[in-house]
Amino acid sequence: MEYILISGIFMALLIPALLLAKQGKQKSDYILSAYFLLFAATNLFSFIEIYNRSHNYPFPAFINSSTPLIFLHGPMLWLYIKSLTVNNFKLKPLHLLHITPFALIVLLFSVILYSQPVLFRIEADQVNFRNHLSYPFVVAGIAISTQGYFIWGLLLLRNFNKKLRDWVSKTEGVDLQWLRFLIITAITAYASISILYAVDYRFGILPLNLLQPAGFAIASGFVIVLGFFGLKQGNIFVALPKNALAEEIQPQLPINQPLTDKDEKFVNDLITYMKTGKPFLDPELNISKMAAELEVTVEYLSGILNGKLHMNFFDFVNRYRIEEFRRLCSDPKLNHLSIMGLAFDCGFNSKATFNRVFKKATNLTPSEFRQMSQ
Repeated sequence: MEYILISGIFMALLIPALLLAKQGKQKSDYILSAYFLLFAATNLFSFIEIYNRSHNYPFPAFINSSTPLIFLHGPMLWLYIKSLTVNNFKLKPLHLLHITPFALIVLLFSVILYSQPVLFRIEADQVNFRNHLSYPFVVAGIAISTQGYFIWGLLLLRNFNKKLRDWVSKTEGVDLQWLRFLIITAITAYASISILYAVDYRFGILPLNLLQPAGFAIASGFVIVLGFFGLKQGNIFVALPKNALAEEIQPQLPINQPLTDKDEKFVNDLITYMKTGKPFLDPELNISKMAAELEVTVEYLSGILNGKLHMNFFDFVNRYRIEEFRRLCSDPKLNHLSIMGLAFDCGFNSKATFNRVFKKATNLTPSEFRQMSQ
């Protein structure tokens, strides 16, 4: 297991080196680098703790040095998720409140362990620190902290993807699905470690010199998987392009209120524009471009779509793309073109999105529809 720990430390140091060396670094890259450096420090301290037990404690200052650092893992990963999913994210003094659990654990350990004589610390470690009254609370605190922050991160990502559909007509490359993979993997790895410690506390199945390596081996496996995934991407852990979401959209129109004469005229103009101008043929179309073409604010257009037509920008535009596809499918002169060739001509640029959107709108696959239309 020590080799897995070393591999985890190496990967946790390699990823920040790659992140900080890439072109076009963003704030999120620095935060993610800090998370992996924190992870490397935690695993390194854990490795020294394990080494201490098997070599008569040559480094007693590191006894139980890794545990407090785990209370920073959840906040640091949450901060990274927030930097990607909140527009114009800025670090604020208020964010320092998230280190409170870490500070409290350091204070607790300082009183009951760090301030004690070396022989006391060694004896406490040898007779198994989990017998101390604080042990179950520390284990529960780690589980609550890590899982709480990771689930919070999932909610941030979910809210981000919901907002994304109000802004763009395609989500590929900006939907941060790889971030969902990272969060789910983190939830699984940290939950596995917490369950391992909780079961051991209840049934006493492993001595500490096996329990700790097992837990940190799982953690090392987690960072190795992330490293492999990031390297596989080519541009490791790609962040959003700058200004991918140029502004927060705050619709100016109340929902479920009757259309005014001005609104009704705009809706008619909008439908005419979609049918004649066919802006949806542009796969990079977003609400900012369309608002500029229609000479209205983004907020007003969003208010019409969400508050009056009851659909987001993504669904509105792709509805017209589907109608265009259906029209082209009915043209015998285009039978020689493939389904995806037609889809690309209609403004789609992803097979997965096209199939999903088409199935949702028609209850048919594109192939089934084409067979019926011929």
